[in-house]
Amino acid sequence: MSLDLIEPVNEILEKVREHTGKDIEFIENNNLTTYAALKMARKNMPSHLIFYKAEHDEVLNHLIAHECGHVLRLFGVSEEKRLIPRTDDQIKLNALAEIEPEIQRLSSILPFDKLTQIVNLWYNGIIRQVTNSPPDIMIEKWIYDEYRELRPYQSQSIKKQHKEALDGLSVQVMKITPRKIFDASNIMNYAFFRILGIHFNINYVRPYNNSPYLSKGKKLASITEDYVDNYEGDIEKINEWANFLNLSKWFVWTDFENVPHNYKEMV
Repeated sequence: MSLDLIEPVNEILEKVREHTGKDIEFIENNNLTTYAALKMARKNMPSHLIFYKAEHDEVLNHLIAHECGHVLRLFGVSEEKRLIPRTDDQIKLNALAEIEPEIQRLSSILPFDKLTQIVNLWYNGIIRQVTNSPPDIMIEKWIYDEYRELRPYQSQSIKKQHKEALDGLSVQVMKITPRKIFDASNIMNYAFFRILGIHFNINYVRPYNNSPYLSKGKKLASITEDYVDNYEGDIEKINEWANFLNLSKWFVWTDFENVPHNYKEMV
């Protein structure tokens, strides 16, 4: 489908084509649980796939630029260094055992199918957050520094993310979320917005001043200061974040080409 994209985004898309030898295909999917989703092309795929929700059309230029940033970072290292996070049933089972009492508590008030859905959202969401947030920070800095025309779109997009992050501080969310996941998510949100706020000269973290996440959030942000700005640095920093949050056993790293046969359909 043809999208109305501004020139800097088309420039970034052309960089992706040049650096990867692959085209980019855009697919509208309004069932996404995130603003946009990326499927990087493996050797047997002709194109990278970018899934997006039509409701976010006002920030689509930023979302596409951001996803392209992930592609450029991964393809900026040699093939043997292209590792991606992975999980399986056993890893998931071991991880969920850490929050089993809280799952049991919710099982008394939620039907099984609803509980299963929520548990999967918790697990997949926290892994996505810890494995994406460090490179997301560097990509947002790159967009801000290199593509001034994208700043208005970036600002709108970050504001939407910020609102969702603050919604995640609510008592209602806390009541239905295991404490380990709730705390880890909010600590990461604080660090993310603190670092970007300093870079953008915007105070995103004032609403966190009376929250219990100030201290650990600042510590996580400080851990992120010595960042090697490439994909190897992403892996190093993701592992440091996971260790800090006690999530290092919730996923493993595998080769970029080691994906399920139905990879293209998974979003």
